[in-house]
Amino acid sequence: MNKAERLNDMLQFINGKKTFNLKDIMERYRISKSTAIRDIQSLERLGMPIYTEQGRHGKYVVLDNRILNPIIFNVDEMYALYFAMQTLSAYKSNPFEYEILKLEEKFNKVLPNQAKVRIERMKQFLQFEVTNHSNVSPHLRAIIEGIIEESVYLVSYCKQKETIQMTGQFMRLSSKFGQWYATFYLIDKKKVQVLRCDKIISLVSTDNRSSMKLEELLSLEQHHKQAGATSFSVMVTEEGKDVYDKEHYPSMSIEAVGSEYLITGYYNEGEEEFISSYFLRYGKSLISVHPAKLQELMKDKLLSTLKHLDGMHVE
Repeated sequence: MNKAERLNDMLQFINGKKTFNLKDIMERYRISKSTAIRDIQSLERLGMPIYTEQGRHGKYVVLDNRILNPIIFNVDEMYALYFAMQTLSAYKSNPFEYEILKLEEKFNKVLPNQAKVRIERMKQFLQFEVTNHSNVSPHLRAIIEGIIEESVYLVSYCKQKETIQMTGQFMRLSSKFGQWYATFYLIDKKKVQVLRCDKIISLVSTDNRSSMKLEELLSLEQHHKQAGATSFSVMVTEEGKDVYDKEHYPSMSIEAVGSEYLITGYYNEGEEEFISSYFLRYGKSLISVHPAKLQELMKDKLLSTLKHLDGMHVE
């Protein structure tokens, strides 16, 4: 067995363990202590997360973010992976920022020169548009870990310039147009709420509240509609459908009615500000708005904006 074959086998052998001793490697591959040490150092350079535990019975410990078994990709698959990474790196915040940088380093080391040249050419004309907010969301990684581990958090959240606290579990993380959102189950209120991740000030894991299984939480997501919610129906032109396609929310749906389009859905109490601002984006593509209360909300918002503009100093 040559060194390359030995390292490949060693990679898979270690990957299935939490700890191992130098003696394990020496006996398995019938190599000297110095060769075993050099091989382990080679695996560390390849990215295997190993550290040495000192002491009389010293051993090597493999961290949980261990390397996966090697996968062979063809060049076209490498292109697809590379540009998939670029879509995520366009965000101001993403949960795998460090890993993307490391992946790019690895790509640059293993890609053939011809493939590197083709990627550079493709980068000149292949673009992935993402609305890049200036808002920073530093807790994305913790939210993902919390969802996986089904952890309960005490969350400090900025709402309308005030800091409020809530206790519950994260159940989903999503993004729209460069903005990250987390679906959160509030234990005390027994309701689902969507939080803007950049508004989350801090997360503190707490063990004094029992948690729910993720599958159970996700089944509650469909019950986002609360008692007293207001249903709406908004008719728009084809231009309005384009606005809808660019941004809409799970509480909404759209269907064609002849040459026009009907948007239906609901909004809960406290979401009036959001929903009226949302439909003002449709502008002259709006044909009708029901209920009348929603139409009045939109008018009030327009009048408030006009009043603000009239009060502005004009030079």
